[in-house]
Amino acid sequence: MSSRLRRAGPGILFAALVLLVYADPLLTRRNFSGRDLIAYNLPMEKSIHDAYASGRLPVWAAEISGGRPLLPNPNAGALYPVRALLAPLPFPLSSRIFPVLHWALAGLGVLALAFRTGRSRAAGWIGAATYAFSGVAVSEVFFPHIQPGMALLPWIVWATASPSSASARRVLVLGLLFALDLLAADVFTSVLAIGAAALWILLESPAPARPKELALLSGSVGLGALAAAPQILATALWIPHTNRAVLGIKLADAIHFSIHPLRLLELVVPYPFGASWDMTNGSLWGWPLFRGHSLGIFNTLFCGSLAVVAVASTWRSREPGGRFARVLLFGALAIAVPPALLPMGWSAGVRSPLPLRNPEKLAVAIVFALSVLVSLAVDQFRRGEVRRRWTLGVGVLLTLLSLAAAEFPAASARLAVGMIGADPVLGVPRARASLSGSLAEAGLLWMATIVAIDLLARPRRGPLIAALVLLTAVPLAADRRIARSFLQEEVFAPTAFARRIAREDPDRSYRTLGESLFVGPSRLGDAAMDSTLVFSEFSRRTWTQHTQALWGRGTVINEDFDVGDLSRVESLRQLSGMATGFKDSESFFGSLALRWGIRFKDQKPVAGYVRFGGDALQDWDEHRRSFPDIRLVGRWAETPGALAALHTISSLRDGDIVVESGRARVGAARAGAVRILERSAERLRLEVDAPDPAWLFVLRAHWPYRAILLDGSPVEAAPAQLAFCAVPIPAGRHRIDWRERVPGLGLSGWGPVLFGMIAVGLAVSKGRRRIPS
Repeated sequence: MSSRLRRAGPGILFAALVLLVYADPLLTRRNFSGRDLIAYNLPMEKSIHDAYASGRLPVWAAEISGGRPLLPNPNAGALYPVRALLAPLPFPLSSRIFPVLHWALAGLGVLALAFRTGRSRAAGWIGAATYAFSGVAVSEVFFPHIQPGMALLPWIVWATASPSSASARRVLVLGLLFALDLLAADVFTSVLAIGAAALWILLESPAPARPKELALLSGSVGLGALAAAPQILATALWIPHTNRAVLGIKLADAIHFSIHPLRLLELVVPYPFGASWDMTNGSLWGWPLFRGHSLGIFNTLFCGSLAVVAVASTWRSREPGGRFARVLLFGALAIAVPPALLPMGWSAGVRSPLPLRNPEKLAVAIVFALSVLVSLAVDQFRRGEVRRRWTLGVGVLLTLLSLAAAEFPAASARLAVGMIGADPVLGVPRARASLSGSLAEAGLLWMATIVAIDLLARPRRGPLIAALVLLTAVPLAADRRIARSFLQEEVFAPTAFARRIAREDPDRSYRTLGESLFVGPSRLGDAAMDSTLVFSEFSRRTWTQHTQALWGRGTVINEDFDVGDLSRVESLRQLSGMATGFKDSESFFGSLALRWGIRFKDQKPVAGYVRFGGDALQDWDEHRRSFPDIRLVGRWAETPGALAALHTISSLRDGDIVVESGRARVGAARAGAVRILERSAERLRLEVDAPDPAWLFVLRAHWPYRAILLDGSPVEAAPAQLAFCAVPIPAGRHRIDWRERVPGLGLSGWGPVLFGMIAVGLAVSKGRRRIPS
């Protein structure tokens, strides 16, 4: 027991450190917010959380794009087990626990890998801190859909590095880890994990054992795929219906977020292009390196100054893990960096060979490789094997550059801005304000690292502890500020506009149009982007992204944040953009239940919308001739297909719809009634009273994977208003039972069953081998 506690001690202490570092949001009523988290991920996470909390599978998101698939979308990771396990907790609390849990797991994975490859406890600790407290790992607080992949990567490599004699155990453990990774559903990190495991086998395993180990790896991936089959098949069936599949992704979009070579400065200077951690646009000046954006996916690549020293110090190391880390590091750089150099004009017209985006995600592989090299370097420094005179020169250079930027701020700013091709009018004042401080911070962190390296070489325990404290504090001091937290009410409380429309529309029969998408530029909006918490309060106010789903309120024409909308919805969005240019488009927007609108005060309203309230920044509008999202239609036009429907929709009058029934005719019916018995994301139960045969319009994206029963008999929905649904209703009183389905679940549901059977078999065979003869 004493030996086990001794081995577990560093892991327990590291987990405690993570809890201490994030005690502010974890133990108080404060939540992480900002960037993609509030604009996209928190609303998505809440939809998943609410479904599990209600005992349902999270199949459908009702508030986005007029309704869209949730579970099939791999950006949601709806079947990742941790989300279901956290569902009994209040959502604000579960959303605080989720990132902290994964930061701890990420560090513990690096620690376990270090121990497996023979590193000391001190080396494993610093490797864990390098990875878990890196700018990349901390920035993943904004991307909970990819954070599980970051946390699982070191564990997958750890399991791959287990002794080859434990075949059943390896397949079982790796299969479980791959199952979690595939259920998290981020394709990029799943492929990265498989590639890293294969790379470890090819570079770190004895040559005679490699074929067997690659076979075991393949078996493990297959086993994990069985467990994740419901997610994999649902996604495969979802993809052909998306705009991404129908029109493809342009190369410019696929590589938009890559790592510009100059961003590698962030490995030494945490924030060379402005204070990217403060979530405002006003202080950033490096936008040419981010293709016009203020910053990349990750706020910084910085993971501690020791990482750069470790690359040079372990360059020729033949210790376990060294070759793997070097090849992984430079392989990831070779994939993630060159796309940033492709001219945007050339790549804008070229179709991407893969429907995947953002090579910058490979920064996870970069910092993981650096963490492995750091653990190697720490043991080398403790043995006194490495000369490091050059490191002092780097510290001196950073100090001199900082002094020069302070002494000659204007000239230094012009030089820096000119080197990256930024607009001098905006760039020079911003660079002048931040450049000297950024370089000074880098110099201090670098010199603290040099002191810590010197302490590592001393044999006594006191200097060792001091070195560990310094080397842990360096990435923490630079990167912890990225994960900012705010009062729970600041994140989740409805805005004044949301509260107002909740009073006006308690049944949630209508949607909101974020008019700012269509009505031209706004100086007030631009000022808000620069002065407020960008993608935080701005996202809460504009109703152009996904934030409104936090309050159970919906939109129809919002930004397709993850390129995950169905292709028909994207077509409707394009048509909406054209419709706002006409003064007689009120019938079009009214037919889509878009009763409410919101815009900045210096923008004109969309046709048909009239102001009914507002505040100092925005006006609130109402479309008084809008129609509910579920209704029996009084007049309609039927067409043979989508092209004819597109020509017809612009000529419809108030309340009319166009239905793609396969025939050309017009129809009308007397007013009927619809009573909603149950309304949830996954199910609708309606009672319909129709005096004449009519169409029931339902504002949910047209999608084949659902079951609709009319008085117990199956009925098909036809496309209506290009993107949504119309159900034929005979005259009389009827019951409608509408259920969203998981695509392919009848087949893929057997995957987890087979996974369980094989896992039990592997566990039993492993146990039998332990019984003495």
